[in-house]
Amino acid sequence: MRRVIFLFAAVMVIAASCDTSKTSLFGSRKTEKEPEGTSIKASVLMPATPISVPIKEVEEKLVPNENREPSPGKYFVIIGSFRDPANARDHQALVGKDGFNSEVLRNDAGLYRVSVMATDDIMVARNEIGRIRTKFPSYSDTWLLIRK
Repeated sequence: MRRVIFLFAAVMVIAASCDTSKTSLFGSRKTEKEPEGTSIKASVLMPATPISVPIKEVEEKLVPNENREPSPGKYFVIIGSFRDPANARDHQALVGKDGFNSEVLRNDAGLYRVSVMATDDIMVARNEIGRIRTKFPSYSDTWLLIRK
């Protein structure tokens, strides 16, 4: 019983000391009621380790684009997808400025894919997707195309 009373007293002392320092038990600052018309900015806590986003993998049949066969390889790292070939070429120029060598692929449904890698090794392709997502957050939707 003495331990329970001691534990309760310790919790109360800690709670009271946090109240006077205007912080909660978990380290966040308590805010006073803000006057109307102002906003309180919330802090965003980031995880200690990056969250792994699953890699989207799509199997498609590729067809020649402008009488050019796609690169050999079973796996393609796709950094952009478009219905309009002009938009695909514009995106290809944009990723070129970021140092990527790319090609525009076309699938049998008429969609244009901007590919930055063709390989026969799925692990190499997945590692490249992870590298791109880490180094270039603007390309976080990079995915894997598997040739049928």
